[in-house]
Amino acid sequence: MIDSHAEIERGGAIQCARLAAALAERGHSVACVFDENRDASERTGAEWRRLTDAGVQLLRRPLLSLSAMRKFRETLQVLGPDIVHTHKNKALYFLAGATWNKRSFGWVANRGTEYSLLREPPAWAIHRYWVDRIIPVADAVKQQLIRDGIPQRKLRTIYGSFDVHRFDPATSGEVMRDAWRVPGSAPLVGMAASFKSRKKGQSDFLKAAAHLLRDHSDAHFVLAGDGSPEHARHLAGELGIAERVRFPGFVTDMPAALAAMDVVVCASTRGEGLTGSVREALAMARPVVSTDVAGNRELVRQGQTGLLVPVRDPAALAEAISLLLSDREEAAKLGAAGRKLVLELCTDEARAAKVEELYREVMAERRR
Repeated sequence: MIDSHAEIERGGAIQCARLAAALAERGHSVACVFDENRDASERTGAEWRRLTDAGVQLLRRPLLSLSAMRKFRETLQVLGPDIVHTHKNKALYFLAGATWNKRSFGWVANRGTEYSLLREPPAWAIHRYWVDRIIPVADAVKQQLIRDGIPQRKLRTIYGSFDVHRFDPATSGEVMRDAWRVPGSAPLVGMAASFKSRKKGQSDFLKAAAHLLRDHSDAHFVLAGDGSPEHARHLAGELGIAERVRFPGFVTDMPAALAAMDVVVCASTRGEGLTGSVREALAMARPVVSTDVAGNRELVRQGQTGLLVPVRDPAALAEAISLLLSDREEAAKLGAAGRKLVLELCTDEARAAKVEELYREVMAERRR
């Protein structure tokens, strides 16, 4: 595995780490290469520990370095992999630079966004001509790749995954509510999304919150995520709702954070593959309201496992949240159905089995 991140904090890196660990736990020999930079921290945290416990060999390389690419050829000779699996374009370019497609292994690449590959012609060419198989994280991503001219035979949709032991609906959210100073009886509506990304829709969430307070005057709101929330804080002040909104920053205990929320929101506006916080919220049996963007509708099925709203429509977002707060029985039913769906499609074990099957297919094809 080659991952484009230096840390295991956000969606893509977490998904790479979970897959690597799950494959190692199934008995495979796995090495995982992460980016190397000056700000890279020590390998601490649950995902790093799981990789270590599973026996995954951990390496760091500066992925943008041409000399590191050349040296990595020697590493590949030592490792002798059957498959190299790249995650995001930095890792894609690193492997392309290291091999120039002179290789003895199969190449599998993850594709986690609905953005067109044609926006980046070198990445398009590598996916089109060098990569053996591509794993879109949702059918919406797959359809975009087909529109981009990638042969359908190369594509196999496999959803991202979650740890069933960690994301347990029995988890208590009381500690989080106490930390966020939210009364135990107050409705709490939350969203987990990085402030470093412009596409996550925090502004629409806050405008929906202002709408919602007209009918649910006791509601509170939480916007968790890394990066600076100053713009969102300012907007909350302008909307007159600052005292009802919490900004806890990056949250490490996501199961407890989701357990504290009565409704979980995804307000993303574009460029998603399938939003990780949506999958995790469903895993926690939380009622979800999501914008109808990219692959989110494949898990948030309207009226079955959650509610979908148009992009950039705070009034519609507020109305959907209000429906769930007003009918807790219906909200619980949607949450339970969502949990059942992701248990069928998105566990670490289910994902690893599908990826393993794909690897074997690539190896057999190369032998022929």
